[in-house]
Amino acid sequence: MKPRTDADLPSGPLRGVKVVDFCSFIAGAYSAMLMGDLGAEVIKVEPLTGDLARAWGPFLAGESRFFQAWNRNKRGLAVDLLSLAGREVVYELVRRADVVIENFRPGVTDKLKIDYPTLSGINPRIIYCSSTAFGSKGPYSRRPAYDPVLQVMGGAAKENTRYSGKVAICSVAVSDYQAAMLAVAGINAALYHREKTGEGQKLETSLLQAVMSVQAHFYCQALECEEEGPLGIYPYRLFETKDDLIFVGAPTNKFWRILCQAMGATELGEDPKYNSNPKRVAHRDELTDKLQPYFRQKTTAEWEALLVERGVPCGPVLSHGEFFTDPQVEAMEMNPVLDHPTIGPIRVFGIPINFGKTPGRLQRAAPTLGQHTEEVLREIGLDAQRIGTLRREGVIPEK
Repeated sequence: MKPRTDADLPSGPLRGVKVVDFCSFIAGAYSAMLMGDLGAEVIKVEPLTGDLARAWGPFLAGESRFFQAWNRNKRGLAVDLLSLAGREVVYELVRRADVVIENFRPGVTDKLKIDYPTLSGINPRIIYCSSTAFGSKGPYSRRPAYDPVLQVMGGAAKENTRYSGKVAICSVAVSDYQAAMLAVAGINAALYHREKTGEGQKLETSLLQAVMSVQAHFYCQALECEEEGPLGIYPYRLFETKDDLIFVGAPTNKFWRILCQAMGATELGEDPKYNSNPKRVAHRDELTDKLQPYFRQKTTAEWEALLVERGVPCGPVLSHGEFFTDPQVEAMEMNPVLDHPTIGPIRVFGIPINFGKTPGRLQRAAPTLGQHTEEVLREIGLDAQRIGTLRREGVIPEK
């Protein structure tokens, strides 16, 4: 077994925190990954068949690209949780852990015997984070869902009609990624509480809470008075250029005047009919008709250069691949390369938070299925004979 080097060890403000990750797909797996990015030591526990996300293409040398994005900075342990011996292995991990993260549907952890009452009985200091679709109570608690279900139910898809004219699901899994952020925030708050009191606890979040929290400006409703003024800000949209599209955000009066000056339409910026955002929103259609001919006179690159020089927020429409190699992405160190045992060199997004004194580090790519099983088992005290028995009994994978 290859010894771990310092480069393999976590680095960051959460160094020393041990996390057991039972998650599949984004919301849970990504939150555990972020903990690893911040220095926690994360062990990903998978069934012998693997995290279901391993089957989602496209594939790189047989490995799911999606899985790579949500599971770096983890070591992988594959074990049969339905077996008594497999659960005993997990219980040994939990005795040494600080945090457990799971995103099963309510009731599944009870069947697997990795529910909070069971694991807190083993380790009362454990911080147990549960992430579900709709929450653990209420009429939808056992209803399965993916992110798009919450986008359509939570108003996000319908809100896109203001931008595209039709209901549209965002390709970014907004409720999944927001749930991951809420989980990390909650876990760190619980760790802080434990630092002061010694108490572990269970915390929960859900895609429902995530899709609402990420749209807080829509979930604010007066109960005893009516709204005044039109919804939205303008201009804050895509415009057609001579060769493509450009997004322009100039909703403040200052930006509006600068935009009009840059376009050679100073009189439009000074017109009292449009001198406030509510007025511009109320006349958005006629303003779009006035602005669009100007934008068609220049290319996207020309408009970007002109507006950036004037300080107007704007941007071209790029693909993921184009943005991945953007010089600003490079300057922010957001496109590093890791070495994967099967794929080889793989470019990933960088650490999303910068710390001046305790920087995080990318120490490893996502694990292959069960890659670190023997290593982890030896660390929790199992000898070669016991590990061999677990292999023969089918509790852990063959080498």
